[in-house]
Amino acid sequence: MRLLLIRHGQTEWNAAHRAQGHADIPLDDVGQQQAQALAEHLATHEIHEVWSSDLLRAMQTAEPVALSVGATLKTVELLRERSFGEWEGLHFREIGSNIDEASVAQGVHKADVRPPGGESIRDVWNRLSPLPELIAKAQQPVAIVSHGGTLSLVLAKLIGGSLVTARAFSFHNASVTELHRLPEGSWRLHRLSDIAHLDRINTLGGNLDGVHR
Repeated sequence: MRLLLIRHGQTEWNAAHRAQGHADIPLDDVGQQQAQALAEHLATHEIHEVWSSDLLRAMQTAEPVALSVGATLKTVELLRERSFGEWEGLHFREIGSNIDEASVAQGVHKADVRPPGGESIRDVWNRLSPLPELIAKAQQPVAIVSHGGTLSLVLAKLIGGSLVTARAFSFHNASVTELHRLPEGSWRLHRLSDIAHLDRINTLGGNLDGVHR
């Protein structure tokens, strides 16, 4: 079985390096071009279902893909990005400082810092716990359209990694990461954050802005 992990296209907040979390920010003009180029790239791929985060930027990326391959589109709420609560909209430098301060003040690991009204990274890790079994039951090729931070955790889970492993992964906007499931059930990484299909698009800023979106 083949599995594709796809990050949503660029938004204005991506380009400005602002945390979106659960804020429902649409794709910007570049993001819409990326979504179309992605759909054209995947048009010849065998994809049985497209699973998407229910947030707008993911759905606007997933819909052209599902249409291009003739696949069923399903919204999966657990694929949402981490909620940053009251910190949504802040620049990531400011969020980094907030996390550092909270980690010291609360005496907890950074992965356990929970923004006011939001989620810690470990909360998202736990939220995603059912996903590997859901994927294993699919049997047919699936494309998952989600968010940078979420995808890093999904990939770490699938390859038997940890929260530390997840920190090694980052995803360009509208990138494709491909895994193949081996006969014994483990996953092999075939390509990571591939954006060759975006070569013709001017993507100044936004698509290299890190993983927590």
